[in-house]
Amino acid sequence: MAEDSSQTKRLLKGLVFLLAVFLVFLTGKTSFAGSAEIDKQYQQAKTLKEFERIAEKIRKSLEKEPGSPQWQWRLARSHYAIAKRTEDEDIAIQHFDQCIEHSSRTLEMQPDSAIGYFFRAICRGKQGEMKGMWSSLGIIDPFEEDMKKALQLDPTIQNGGPNRALGKLYLELPFFLGGSTNQSIYHLKEAVRLSPDYAENHLGLAQAYYAKNNFTSARKSLSTLLSLTDNVADNEELLKLRTKGQELMKKLATDYSHTYD
Repeated sequence: MAEDSSQTKRLLKGLVFLLAVFLVFLTGKTSFAGSAEIDKQYQQAKTLKEFERIAEKIRKSLEKEPGSPQWQWRLARSHYAIAKRTEDEDIAIQHFDQCIEHSSRTLEMQPDSAIGYFFRAICRGKQGEMKGMWSSLGIIDPFEEDMKKALQLDPTIQNGGPNRALGKLYLELPFFLGGSTNQSIYHLKEAVRLSPDYAENHLGLAQAYYAKNNFTSARKSLSTLLSLTDNVADNEELLKLRTKGQELMKKLATDYSHTYD
């Protein structure tokens, strides 16, 4: 009888263990499905209200899974999207603050999170721009450091985002603060290589070529941009990129004609 009782206990322990493993698997699978749906909604969202609703859904998920770095960086991403679409500068800065906070929490939980470094850098940069020149100067080194870490960990995130961000940084900075059109072109070419169908990569590369007076290459990049943004009347972000591309194309035509006058 004692032996039967011992075998029964071992059997029960085994069943409990298998049930626990199944529940962990099921919870992870549910979380994955939830994050995949959130990502789909994020990609399809266009208005401020839509991004605010997504952020609220993520906050509710974080209440259930407070230790999840996957929800933390997605909330950072949502605050970034909200800040970009908020007209009130003070409120936008608050959302950039939230973006920095949640991306930093991501990195506390997952120090090798490329997406955590990316959003912390990009939100610091945008916030610095809004606060003024001296604030912008103070974030150059942290921005570059975080973005290089993101690049090292995963250069493919956000459609070649780390290379695109570094390319823009080196294009906008004066040379005495580390600006370099050669470095800008290098990183933006890498962004295009990693994500050739992402329109913003081509606009950035065209701008870098234009700054280098390489009008032929700039025109090629702009032609690709205009092709990628054809028939996008319902997408405000792509329309903005297309408008910038058209404006730069006009500048190229003007500069080219002046060169041969």
